[in-house]
Amino acid sequence: MIAAGALRAEWTKFSSIRATMVLSLATVVVSGLFGWLFGNAAAGDYALATPRERLDFDPLAAGMRGIFIGQLLISALGVLVASSEYGSGTMHATLAAAGRRGRLLAAKAAITVLTALPVSVASVWLMYTLSQSTLAASGAPSVMPGDPAALAMLLLGPVVLALLALFGLALGFLLRGTAAAVNVSTAFLLLPTLASSSPGILRHLIENYWPSTAALQALYGTTELPPVAAFGLFVAFVAIMLIAAFVKFNHRDA
Repeated sequence: MIAAGALRAEWTKFSSIRATMVLSLATVVVSGLFGWLFGNAAAGDYALATPRERLDFDPLAAGMRGIFIGQLLISALGVLVASSEYGSGTMHATLAAAGRRGRLLAAKAAITVLTALPVSVASVWLMYTLSQSTLAASGAPSVMPGDPAALAMLLLGPVVLALLALFGLALGFLLRGTAAAVNVSTAFLLLPTLASSSPGILRHLIENYWPSTAALQALYGTTELPPVAAFGLFVAFVAIMLIAAFVKFNHRDA
């Protein structure tokens, strides 16, 4: 079990680092801004669409496109939980206080989830509210909260983002530097956007089996995989990253 003292210590460190608090707030604010912007853009597209295009209009997917930006910010938040101590040189003192490295990593993973999940809930819900209310105010179709697709986004979207924070945490331990880990995380999460320029089979694999993309597409209902398989692929990937981080952290000097 994770000692309460370890959690308190990790929360004290998290809340005392200005960058983590600013990034948490920025994630929510940026998510709301993109919800409003993409809601307006989608409403404009709908107004100019042909009758055939209007039949294919997906207000949830159109309004929630900003989640692809939110995932970069929440992943960077996870990176900071690990890499900030390497940057400040306090990891030696933390290890001396914690005693066992596994306990320390578990405490950091727990505080990452406990902080990233509320931020993710606020981000997804605000993005949804602003995007759909903007669409409705413009006379375009919108999705009500009781719709199954909206419920999936509102309930599972924050879970996906919180898991991405754990992915960032793992990278922070593996690379031990904020800039390197954030760059790798950004490249990994944005690579699927370049899939359209890839050869056919590679494009198909990236668009449907890239872990983060599979999970997000499952939220929109556009993945070829069954939703359970898509989420399972993503969870397994994050678990493997955390195991790799633990192995390296446990067998390498701080």
